[in-house]
Amino acid sequence: MLIPGLVTVTFRPFSREKVAETAAKAGLRRLEWGGDIHVPPGDDGAAEDAVRLTALHGLEIDTYGSYFRCLPGEDAGAVVGTAEKLGARNLRVWAGQKGSAEISEEERGAVVSGIRAVCRMVPRGMTVSTEFHQNTLTDRFESAVRMAEEVGEANFRLYWQPNQFMDDAYNLAAVKACLPYLSNVHVFTWSGHDKFPLADGERMWRQYIEIVASDGSDHGLFLEFTCDGSAEQLYRDAETLARWLE
Repeated sequence: MLIPGLVTVTFRPFSREKVAETAAKAGLRRLEWGGDIHVPPGDDGAAEDAVRLTALHGLEIDTYGSYFRCLPGEDAGAVVGTAEKLGARNLRVWAGQKGSAEISEEERGAVVSGIRAVCRMVPRGMTVSTEFHQNTLTDRFESAVRMAEEVGEANFRLYWQPNQFMDDAYNLAAVKACLPYLSNVHVFTWSGHDKFPLADGERMWRQYIEIVASDGSDHGLFLEFTCDGSAEQLYRDAETLARWLE
């Protein structure tokens, strides 16, 4: 099943209450609470408030979206603790801070070890997923799949999102290659640095969604950012996504 949701960093200026209210009004079902503004690592009060507001608005918490980079010497205790406090089913981390072409094999191994350590720290039943992003080991899908194999933990997953700097053929190959490890998808329509209404990407998103749905597993499709930063555009994008999922 494909489940629509919202990444809360879409609305960093909004309060936690307004974020939850907006997501519910948009007809979305799950939230990925961000760790930079809305629920900082180790802030139990923020986590408790996020849990309360999520339930109040009839939503579910899927993911704690942390910015933990899995680098040597970093302590994952706070982000793991907050993910547990939220009751998240998934903890999102980042795969280092260097792209796959720039990182040495030794540095790569250290990031992989850091990810593996987080996988072993989280409570039973919680998955760990890496953000699919530039300047990390997931900047190319080939590197991301290799990393998943290197981590080698049953609870490790990959996020996926289209790379707005690559062509359609690359992105289709990427989502197919990542599917065996896929947790959630970040959903947006961008081209380079330019953002557009989600509907403008219908031709490719219908293909991506067909691929993601093909394994029969549950995956979150989380709207991330809007072309103008407004709640009104989110409502339109959520309607678009709902239509694609019919």
